Amino acid sequence: MNEPLRITKGDLNTPEVDQFVEMQAYLSRDTSFEDERSWIVRVIYANWFYLSIASLCGALLGWALIEPSIDDFSDDEEANAALLLVFPMIAGCVGLFLGAAEGLICRNPLRAMKSGFVGLGVGFLGGLVALIPAAFIFGFASLASLSIDDGLDPNGMPTGVAFLVLMMGRAAAWAVAGIPAGLGQGIALREKKVIINGVVGGCLGGLVGGLLFDPISLVLTAEDGQATYSRAVGFGSIGLFVGLFVGLVEGWTKTAWLQMLKGPLAGKQFILFKDTTSLGSSPKADIYLFKDDAIEPRHAQIVNRGGRFELEDNESPDGTYVNGVPVRRHVLRDGDQVVLGKTVLQFSLKANPD
Repeated sequence: MNEPLRITKGDLNTPEVDQFVEMQAYLSRDTSFEDERSWIVRVIYANWFYLSIASLCGALLGWALIEPSIDDFSDDEEANAALLLVFPMIAGCVGLFLGAAEGLICRNPLRAMKSGFVGLGVGFLGGLVALIPAAFIFGFASLASLSIDDGLDPNGMPTGVAFLVLMMGRAAAWAVAGIPAGLGQGIALREKKVIINGVVGGCLGGLVGGLLFDPISLVLTAEDGQATYSRAVGFGSIGLFVGLFVGLVEGWTKTAWLQMLKGPLAGKQFILFKDTTSLGSSPKADIYLFKDDAIEPRHAQIVNRGGRFELEDNESPDGTYVNGVPVRRHVLRDGDQVVLGKTVLQFSLKANPD
């Protein structure tokens, strides 16, 4: 007959029991987190917002650098060269700020520098190449506008249908010229999806900016006839809308993403573009989780297996949790809360339409 198990008070007070209780309390701790972020934080960390602001600043910087050399009524070589360099300068500066924005918002200066300088080079060189088709499109539209005899306003601008033709031609030309501005980040990250988003966003941004330029010029042309202010607003519009549409296109096309609910970037959304996305405290990680001592340099990773996103813990000492349960490998579902150290991330998956 088996003897009953007896535990004395001395047994309960042993260090081994204390360690076991502490471990069980740690493993069963409540890691769920209610999203209590204000709407202001949500907007600031929305990619369409900070990309718009960054791109706007880049466009205005490009305008400020090139505008002093532009004279609308001069035929000297310097003025002509300045006019030719307008779009490469704007595209380069937009690419610089747009490429650096994601790294800066994520407190990752290495990524910001890399993507920013690639964006500057791609934007400027791409802007030079894009001048050829853009000039052809705008030249054709200008000739078509002149062939429509609707008269000219006091500033020499066409009116009526001719003005609409000129607007549409400029919009089409600027759509082509705006493409290089959105390419830098995708090329720097070597991500096809980001490149495609940049092309679409840059094209749409240039299109809207081009549509706005001529109406703006009617209102803001200076007394000396120079289009200084209309160029500032027009190029600023290009920058604003390039960043806006790059951000919106990312949102429209995303299939899976993580949103930080608790941590230094609470409110920030991380779109899962790659087949394998690393999470960790290393600046080289795809999702850089800083200021958390419990997170390893390569703490975990998410692998996209044909639309099935699997979270894998890289044998980290403090572990990785999903909905409060420690996991080594776990297939993520929409709404799952992933905890690494003190950081809480919520996984979202866009439902496939039937």
